[in-house]
This record gives sequence, C-alpha cells and structure tokens, in this order.
Amino acid sequence: MTLSVTTSLMHTFHTDCGDFTVPATSPVSGLLVYEIPAAVEPHNTHRWSVGHHSGLLIASAMYEDDAIRGAQEIADLADWTKPVEQLRTEVDPDEVYEQIAWASCENPAFT
Repeated sequence: MTLSVTTSLMHTFHTDCGDFTVPATSPVSGLLVYEIPAAVEPHNTHRWSVGHHSGLLIASAMYEDDAIRGAQEIADLADWTKPVEQLRTEVDPDEVYEQIAWASCENPAFT
C-alpha cells in the first residue's frame, strides 16, 4: 500500500518537559509522523513518532521511514480521523502494535 505524504503540517504535543510544536507529515488521514525534539527524552533512540491528530502517541521508531511505514501498516485498522475516545472502543491495541512491529515501530511504552 502506498499513500501520499502531506508535508506542510505543524503538530503540537504535550510532554512532561512542556508543549512542543514540530513539523509533521500525514501519511494516513488522522495520523501524523513527526520527530521529537532533542529536549524530550534526549537518550531515547526512537526519535520519530506516529501520533493521532489529537496528540495521542501511538508508536515510536528510530527512523522516519519506519514511522511512515508504521502509520501505513495500521491505516486499515480504523478511521483515524475519529476522536480518540471513539477509537478506544473500536480498535484493539494489541492488533495495532502487532501491525506496527512489521515496520520496526515500537509501542512507546517500551522505548
């Protein structure tokens, strides 16, 4: 499956270090891929994130290409444009993490 990537987005996410706004791409409607700034978990080797448009972090990857492939791997599991509360009732997290693993992405809890 090949999906186009939109490159002119900005994404704001929240961390213990504060709020950050970074450039992002959207390889799948409702999902974003972005690099976390060096100030956030500076020793973490998984610098690229797959996130829901709401700000929820879904997966982490070492490389941008892996994060994009991870988003593409889970594209058909849900309508990612829906609110996160609705997705939590419709999506099996185990299935999400099984699919993203094929693209060398990790559950962010394990990175």
